[in-house]
Amino acid sequence: MVTALLSDVDLRRVAEKLPAAPRLLVELGQLMHDRAVDLAEVVTVLRQDSQLVAQLIRSANSAFYSPPEPVGSIERAVGMIGFAEVHRLVGAVVATQLGDQRMRLYPIDGAKLRLNALFVAVLMEELAKPAGESPRNCYTVGLLRTIGMMALERLAAPGSRIPPFRESGETILDVWEQAHWSMTNVEAAEKILVQWRLPHETVTAIRHHYRPAGRHNPLTHLLTLAASAAADRFYCIPGEESYWKITPENFAKAGVTELEFQRACEQAQRKYEQLKIVVS
Repeated sequence: MVTALLSDVDLRRVAEKLPAAPRLLVELGQLMHDRAVDLAEVVTVLRQDSQLVAQLIRSANSAFYSPPEPVGSIERAVGMIGFAEVHRLVGAVVATQLGDQRMRLYPIDGAKLRLNALFVAVLMEELAKPAGESPRNCYTVGLLRTIGMMALERLAAPGSRIPPFRESGETILDVWEQAHWSMTNVEAAEKILVQWRLPHETVTAIRHHYRPAGRHNPLTHLLTLAASAAADRFYCIPGEESYWKITPENFAKAGVTELEFQRACEQAQRKYEQLKIVVS
């Protein structure tokens, strides 16, 4: 029985109430595709979120970067860290903000969601290199793959009749979602990220990564591989277990070998640990 029929207007409304950093990550990534982008343009995007600015300045002053003198402005922080590293740090802040969201219906707490999102993102960035994809796009799609869960959770009124996943008797996440919202989290993510003007191939990667068989978008298969690795190494979001059946097709269409995948996992583990320190 469908508990809530959602419209694009509903999703647009809830997307506007999500933390600003995920949207700014998308905007920043698109801006950085222009090789002529300058410091002022990047800073203008960042200044839309004062908490994000404060976190980036704190990160620039951390022992990891060891500045010769204290960094007191976002301009100096970005100039010292560099555009690519700023994009990565914004992603880490996004993961933290996702982790701050209270999940009443979904079977995951904020800390584990943060862990999952950040590892998927850094692994996607590593897999981009052997696959010949954009590291920035891959990092973004990995980080935002669960944004639809945030939206559906917020669209369920506190007194709604939607049963929490663990109490529903269902074992497959998107089957439970479809039954109660008439929409899955990956469909919700697709609609939100289209609104935020993420590139089409990136959006469709999230839309289809649960069931990638027969899909030809390499990002779809890269995301399936990365989410599977996060489930194996850290925490599998309950209800997603059945999606992570890796096949030779995933490697072939992603454009990576199993050996390259294992090496990328090792690199991602190290990068993940570094990011945790910088934004803690």
